[in-house]
Amino acid sequence: MTGKRSRPRAGGAIRLALLLAVTFVCAYLFGLYSHAREIWPVDIVRQLKKWADPPRADIGRYDPSQRLIAYPGKTEVACPAPAASTAVILAIGQSNAANAGASKVATRYPDRVLNYFDGKCYVAASPLLGATREGGEFLTLLADDLIAAGTYHRVIIIAAAHGGSPVSRWRRNGDLNERLLSTLKALPPGYKVTEVVWHQGEADFELKTSADLYTASFNSLVETLRESGVDAPVFAAIATRCGRAGWTADNPTANAQRATIDNRRIFLGADTDALLGTADRREDKCHLGESGQTKTAASYAQAIKAHRRSP
Repeated sequence: MTGKRSRPRAGGAIRLALLLAVTFVCAYLFGLYSHAREIWPVDIVRQLKKWADPPRADIGRYDPSQRLIAYPGKTEVACPAPAASTAVILAIGQSNAANAGASKVATRYPDRVLNYFDGKCYVAASPLLGATREGGEFLTLLADDLIAAGTYHRVIIIAAAHGGSPVSRWRRNGDLNERLLSTLKALPPGYKVTEVVWHQGEADFELKTSADLYTASFNSLVETLRESGVDAPVFAAIATRCGRAGWTADNPTANAQRATIDNRRIFLGADTDALLGTADRREDKCHLGESGQTKTAASYAQAIKAHRRSP
């Protein structure tokens, strides 16, 4: 009698152990998956870690929307008066347009390449204020390329990209769209965006967003920019590759991105799916490595220079 009663209990214990093991493995694999691609719940975990860790002098401060708002060593300078020879580049999208690059960089033209944020200007250097994370970026290199080529005399960067963000958050009434419009309304008098850099798509590839839905959301974003007085050309990326096995260039997000490029309002800035190899990305095979930052910057710079030269 005693032996018979113990069997169900032993079987239940084994089933519970197996269930716990499977749950642990699934949670671990999902953690690796989400971290590499900057999707939920990475942002939440990162914020929890910041709250749990003791404050350190070499870590920046963030606002509730996860924008970097202060970082040690930033050099504030007077914001220059508007001028026809000054570019005002608005950079939006997800982590590869934010501070997720491998190499932190500083401008070669500290008096001519600036990072504008919250009413103040700073000498451009990674990480840029206004975007998420604290790594490197390609925007400062892009600005330097434009200065070196004589395309502009001065470049002001408005960094507003948000890691892990799908295009739906940037469309009309999306939370990032509303934050973007608030940023534009707060620009100093006379400051007018001259180019928009849009680098985004990896999140939507992972979410399997349809081409039609991606196109509708992107067009909605562009419409809200126009309504806010931004009539600047948009230099968009074809960017969907993020370390996933089984990735192919012919996917709905990339196809939508190609279809939106009309060479009238929307121009190709960088096809990082094709331009960058594994060696150009970080260990996660997603975010930009040092050479990836350089190549991406050069591609956008060439596109902007070509547009500025066109009649």
